[in-house]
Amino acid sequence: MASYVDNSFRQAVMMNPAERTQQDLEIVYSYLHGMEALSNLREHQLRMMCETVRYERHEANEVLYYPDDLGSCWYILLSGSVFIKESMFLPRSSFGKRSAGSLRRGCECIVLEPSEMIVVDYMEESEEYFQRQASHRQSRRRFRKINQKGERQTIIDTVDPYPPGKPPAGRSFHTVRSRPLSPAGRSYHMVRPRPHSSIPAAKP
Repeated sequence: MASYVDNSFRQAVMMNPAERTQQDLEIVYSYLHGMEALSNLREHQLRMMCETVRYERHEANEVLYYPDDLGSCWYILLSGSVFIKESMFLPRSSFGKRSAGSLRRGCECIVLEPSEMIVVDYMEESEEYFQRQASHRQSRRRFRKINQKGERQTIIDTVDPYPPGKPPAGRSFHTVRSRPLSPAGRSYHMVRPRPHSSIPAAKP
């Protein structure tokens, strides 16, 4: 397995989350900050995530999860590749997120080669908060005005972007499913995230 994961990041994220020092958290943050898969999170949300993410390594041909498994977490691939419903996911891609209205995986995920990944556990209250922040990030407008006393005031105007009676749309999800491994005759497309300008993309 060719790995392009920074060793200092690997060591920090492999630690028990409860035992990470402030320096470890800064290393994890610096690495995750450059990922397109997490670009919708604000700084404080990403720092919260740094305190809980876990490291896992899986061998080739492992089934990472089955259709009936509960979706208690999702993943960001660090090295290697996985196969989900006619799609090959490459490093720096996220996968395994819940589909709207379902707690089950619904599909299989197969590890194609020795792969490293970080695991993001769902924390219900925090996850709802992240989604609410992301959905309203573009709907808040700030104004400055001078009141009658000559004092400056900052006014936040929140505009509801959703029609009445319709719930806010959650974050985008990959639909996942797979067939038994059979290299011959399989058609698939690769899912490769856009590289971040400050951190070079890992080679597949």
